[in-house]
Formats: sequence, structure tokens, C-alpha cells
Amino acid sequence: MKIKKNTKKYIIRAVVLIVVFILSLTLYFAWSFFNTEKEYTVYTSMEEPTLPVMYSISNGKEINCLHGYLQDMKNEANSDSIIVLPEDRKLEMRIAEYNNMVAKVSYEIRSLDLEHFIEKTDVTEIRRGNDGNTYITLPIQNLIEKDKQYLLKIQLDTGEKTVNYYTRIIWTDKNYIGQMIDLALEFTEKTFDYNAAKDLTSYLEINPNRDNSDLADVDISSSFSQITWAGTGMKLASEPKVCVREYDGIMCLIDVSYTAERMNELNKAEKYRVKDTYTMRMGSQRIYLMNFDRKTNQIFEGNKHLFTGKRILLGIADISTLQTAKSNNGRFIVFKTNNEIWSYDQKEKVAVNIFSFRSETDDGVRADFDRHDLKILSVDDSGNIDFVVYGYMNRGRHEGYNGIVYYHYSEANDTIIESFFIPIEKGFEKIKYELDELCIKGANDMLYMKQNNAIVAIDLKSLETLDIASNLEDGGYAISKDQTKIAWLDGSLYHSSKIQFMDITTGNTQSISADIDELLRIIGFSGHDLVYGRARSDDFWYLSNRIKGLPMYKLEIVDGNLNIQKEYNKEDLYIENVRIEDNRIHLKIYNKTEEPNSYRYWGEDTIICNESRKEYGIDNIASANTNDRKKIYYVSLDEEIKTTRNLKVRVPGKISYENAGRIELMRSEKSDQKLWLYAYENGRLSMVTTSLDKAIEYCYDELGFITDKNGSILYNRTDRESQSTIEGPLQKALPIIKNLETFKENKAYEDDGIVILDAQGLDLNQISYYIYQGLPVVFYTKDMHYYLIYGYDNFNIKIYDPFEENEENRASLMGKEEAESWFIDHQSDFVVAVQNKG
Repeated sequence: MKIKKNTKKYIIRAVVLIVVFILSLTLYFAWSFFNTEKEYTVYTSMEEPTLPVMYSISNGKEINCLHGYLQDMKNEANSDSIIVLPEDRKLEMRIAEYNNMVAKVSYEIRSLDLEHFIEKTDVTEIRRGNDGNTYITLPIQNLIEKDKQYLLKIQLDTGEKTVNYYTRIIWTDKNYIGQMIDLALEFTEKTFDYNAAKDLTSYLEINPNRDNSDLADVDISSSFSQITWAGTGMKLASEPKVCVREYDGIMCLIDVSYTAERMNELNKAEKYRVKDTYTMRMGSQRIYLMNFDRKTNQIFEGNKHLFTGKRILLGIADISTLQTAKSNNGRFIVFKTNNEIWSYDQKEKVAVNIFSFRSETDDGVRADFDRHDLKILSVDDSGNIDFVVYGYMNRGRHEGYNGIVYYHYSEANDTIIESFFIPIEKGFEKIKYELDELCIKGANDMLYMKQNNAIVAIDLKSLETLDIASNLEDGGYAISKDQTKIAWLDGSLYHSSKIQFMDITTGNTQSISADIDELLRIIGFSGHDLVYGRARSDDFWYLSNRIKGLPMYKLEIVDGNLNIQKEYNKEDLYIENVRIEDNRIHLKIYNKTEEPNSYRYWGEDTIICNESRKEYGIDNIASANTNDRKKIYYVSLDEEIKTTRNLKVRVPGKISYENAGRIELMRSEKSDQKLWLYAYENGRLSMVTTSLDKAIEYCYDELGFITDKNGSILYNRTDRESQSTIEGPLQKALPIIKNLETFKENKAYEDDGIVILDAQGLDLNQISYYIYQGLPVVFYTKDMHYYLIYGYDNFNIKIYDPFEENEENRASLMGKEEAESWFIDHQSDFVVAVQNKG
């Protein structure tokens, strides 16, 4: 009995120990569950993408993903891509239907300016393959010319809706696009392999003086280490997507977009959106890589380890894409990164992904389409946020539309409320360019923005619109960098005697008036101070009957109350070509010559303003240099995050469209009649102007190009050989010569099939492009005599004098150095022309 008693005691003790062990494990795992930082991705709650996308098939590769529009974009969506047709013009395409059933497909072809209708055809065969994909062939007829670009519009009928797709096409014997795509893909893939990337060194133009501290912006001049990701362990994490942006048979611009990934020090995966842009040129024997540009942005997913100390870590990012705003009480910080808006409550430790098109269910092709942007407008002390989303709408109520959506986030109701939608039949880059100039919430709940060369105010309560200024001209208005001050001429450029000045923070407008026989010119803003000039009405500067400028006898700088802060004038001297850089105003000074309305260069001067430089919109953004990723950016906080145990990361509860309105903006017919020039660098719109000299200045260093509003190329730095001669220069120049007498400003001459451009101020290298395109360049001398420049090589230029009586003496050679001096002495007074391929 004693043995049995002891055995029973041992059994009880063992059971107790087991129970204690189980309870301990349970408590441990429960503690671990509630204290382990769970990583998950949050997405804005809105309708998922629904529209099909299309791909063209080139040399066995799928390229140029086309996204669908539910509005008629005319020729405004064609700048995103171009398709090089095969010799037989049969264009193969794949349709990714995404739960749609395409019942009918048709297409039409027009000239880029929409003036000429070429073809409209129904596609008779829709093939559904065993791989679940749908394929079509567009049997483009022999009605198009070779080496000319056209607009292709494809319509898909799904039964429920008709979806439009736009691109440009070109048919050419110079079809090197397959080789160029192969080079772009090979280059991208080899950058992830240090040893394989050694094959790329012959393409690089490494600059030892270049800043190599930031992986967000890498180009052809970066170090080999930068090109190969600087030892970050970055891996290619998705199939690269190819988009051919430009092609003319010689020059090509290609985007390669993909996701990259690396493991951080916590062994957590970091994802990055990357776009490689290649500018290529086909030489006589091989392809030349003229430029390479890589933009990298870390995808901020709201993981808790990114909230640390007094920082929210954004990682590698393009600083130009970041924005922050803080409530007046300092509690709420709102930031934009990678086309998403987040809010962080420093008191309650709550982060909210206010807006993102990214989706948990979509494969990313539609939800991650990058032809949109966002801007934070305001955040109040209760955490309510106003912001706009503009460009192409990837998903949600306005999917398939281009436009602007105004949203209000209500913190109390945890709801995103749509206030209104503005449909805009313009490409994303053009919308963005003007909103980057002006888009701000001002006094009395008014939204001020620039669109269609007009400044518009929208009452956020009644949704009524007010035109503040319309028909804005290049040089006829100015907007301060923080967008709180605007000024515009009350009249046309060079003929205005009044300036209107508006303070958006108060809504007040004041005016500046000229004295008798005076005209006013707007120069720009230095901080909040307006810089403008006074000129005499008879002091115009003419070159060959064209207005070169209106030199000013005095500059004035005024503050927001129009109090004069500084004046600049010198007796018998005149001011022209003024440039504002930060708090310095650079002036070029001229005096009059003996000839009427003519000036000569005298010297330069600089005015230093009191207001110091300030970066607007990124007040709470800072950077740090790291060992593993080089420069990273973070949001700077006031309150330290000591632990993320109680940190909450979430999305708004819902989106409300209950009281959403729709606003239509008017287009300015007068402004549309002008020939606006669109300058692109690395495929991105960098300047819109009516000045060819200014447009080339903005795109030249990055080997960019210039188009008209229809997408026709008007200048391309990479598209010329080292030598060229035009046969029969006088005959080729006749369409230009016949219009010289009436030529005053850039203009397309439809009857002659050319576009004539004022090229005053260009140099020999820049005008050589136009000679290579097959039309002579007109050069005026001071006595209104003009010559034709019709050829060039490495040493000489070829000149033709149409007024020389002896025909044998009309053509001559001049050395390049002598020619440059000759041009400068006569103020580089050129007129150039290109064939109108629209």
C-alpha cells in the first residue's frame, strides 16, 4: 500500500508540472502574439480595377501596355507610347480581359493633328488561346506613308461599355526597335550582376565629379558601383515591362519598369519601384546609348519597423516626389510618398493610409499604373485632410478617366469624401505641369489652380468656378514658389500697362499701373516679392521685323503689399534677359545702337534679395546617409516613438460619393491657337513655352526633344549626324522664303507642309538638327540680308547667298569658329523649319 501511495503522489506531481508547463507555454505564446510586431500591407478601400489592358507584340515580346479610357481623349493620350509596325503592317496584340468578354474590336487611324482621317476598320477575328489570353491582328491598310507618325485608336466593346486605347504608330524601313529593346532589357538585367555588368562599361560616361550618394537618381555618368546598386543586395523581383516612348528610325526612347527587392538588416523584404529610361541612337554600324536614367522609389507599406524614434522611414526616394504638411497644433503630420498619402497622429500613435491606388487583389498592371499624382492641400488640428488626385484614374468610381478629383478626409467619421471630379481631356504630364505651377487651397474655402493656360478658382462649398485670369502667355504671368502669390498682365505680352497681383492667402487683388507712355513686364517672384520692369512704349527691340524683346529702363521689387523693396536702373542702359535664381536676380544690360530699335550687349549685374531660399512642401522631410542604402529620406517627428507595441496602422473605413459634383473647365481658344512647345528630358515633360531657345535650354543637357501639342517632333538633340549637306538649298528653302515677310512668331503653315520657328539665340550645334532634317536654316544679318545655311561637317559650314547675282558665287564655305563669331556678331538671328508631320 505504501508503494501505491507514493506512486499516486508522483503521478499527481507530474500532472501538476505538465499543467504548469502547458499554462506557461500558453501564456508565452499569448504574450508573443500580442507583442510581436505584425507586418501587413494596408490598401485604400475602393472599387477594384475593371478595365482590360492591351499589349502590342514586337519580335515575340509583349511591349507598350495600353490602358483603357472611357472618355474620348482625341490626340491627348498618344504621347505615352509608339508602335513600330512590321513590314506587312499586321499589328499583333494581346488583350488581357480581366473578367471582361470582348465582343467587338475596331480601330481607326488619323494624322496626329486629327485633321486627316486615314482608316476605320472592324477586326473580324478575335482569337482566344489555350493560355487563357485573347489575341487580335490589326490588318492596317496600305494608306499610310512611311516614316510618318499616326494616331491609332482602338475600341473594345465588352457589351457593358466601350473602352478606348490610344498610341502612335510608325511604318519605316529603318526598323531597329527589336535590337534596341534587347539592349535596354540586357542593360537593366545586368545591373543586378556586378560581374555581368562589366559588359556595360563601354556604354557608360562616368563622371568622377558626380554626386554618387543617392541611389534614387542614377544615370549614365554615375559610378559603376551606383549602376550596379552599390552592394545593396538588390534583386530583380518582377518581369520588366517595356514601353517604347519615342522612335523615328534613328532615335529611340524606351522605359523599362520593374519591381526590385532587397532584404534589410531585420531580414525583411523591401520593395522598390524602378524605372530605367534609355535614349538610344542607331549609328551606321551599331546602337549608341546616348543616355540612361534610373529612378528608384521604395514602396512604403506602413510596416511598424519603419516607425522608429522620431522618424518615419521612407527609404530611397526621389525627393521631388515627396511632400509633407503639418496641422497647426503639430499633432498630425501628413506625407506623400510613392503616389500615396499617409497621415500620422503623434498623440494617439495611429498611421492611416489615406489614399493609394495599390490593390491587394490586382496583379499591379492596372492598380500600379503610374500616370497619376497627388497633392496634399491642407490638414487641420482635428486631422481632417484635403487633397487632390489627378491624371489617369486606375480604379474606383472614375476608373478610365483623366482628370482631377478633390477629396476630403474626415477624421471623426473615418471617411474619404469626394467633393468633385473634373474630367480633363489632356495627357497626365500636361495636367501635372500646370498643377505643379498652381494648385492650392486659399482663403474662404477656395481652390486655386492653373489649367488650360488659365487660373481658375473653385468655391468648395457651392462648386461654382471663377476665371481669375485667362489666355495666359509665356512671360505674361508669374507664381511664387509656395503658390500663395500670383501676378499676371492685364493685357497681352509687351503691350500691357497694368499688372494684377493676388494674395491667395487672403483672396485680395491689387494692381500696378504704368505711367504715361510706359509698358509693364513681369519677371517673376523672389520668395514672396514680385519682380517686374518698366519699359518705354517705343523701346521695342526688333530683329528682322520680329520682336526680340522690350528692354526695361527700370526694375522694381515689391512685397505683398506692393511696397517697393528695391529699384534698379542706370542712365541710358536697359535691362533684358533677367533670370531669378533663389534670392539672386541676374541681369543682362544693353545700350542702344545707332540703328532704331536695336541694342548691343553692355554687361551683366546681380541683385541680391533679402529673402533666403526655402524648399516648400517638404518642411518635415530630412535625409540620412546609411551604410546599406546610401541616402535615405524620413519624416521628422516631434514626438518620439518609444515602442510600436501600441502603434496602429489602418485605412479609412469608407469612401463616400454622396454629394460629389462634376465640374467642366473651359478651354481657351486664343491660347490654343499659339504654337506651344513641349520640352522633354528623359521622357518627362520639363518645360512648356513658346520660345524655342528656352525649350532647347531645358532639354539639351539630357539629350531630350521638343514636340508640339500633337506630339510631332520639332527638335531632337540626338537625331543628327556629324555632317550633312542639302542638295539644291534654294529650292528646298522656297516654302520658308515665301513666308518670311509675314513671319512674326512660331507657326505651322499647312499649305506648305512645314512648321517655321523663331530660332533667335541658338548656336551652330543646335541649328544643325534642322539642316540634317532636310531644310536650310535662314540666318539674318543686321542689314536684313539673309543667307541659307545648308550644310555642315566637323570643320566647316556651307552658306548659300540667294541675293548674289553671280550664281556660281552663291555657295561658299566658312570655318566653324569664324561662323560662330559671325553668328554672335549678328545676334544669332536664325529662322528654322521642319516638315509638318502632324
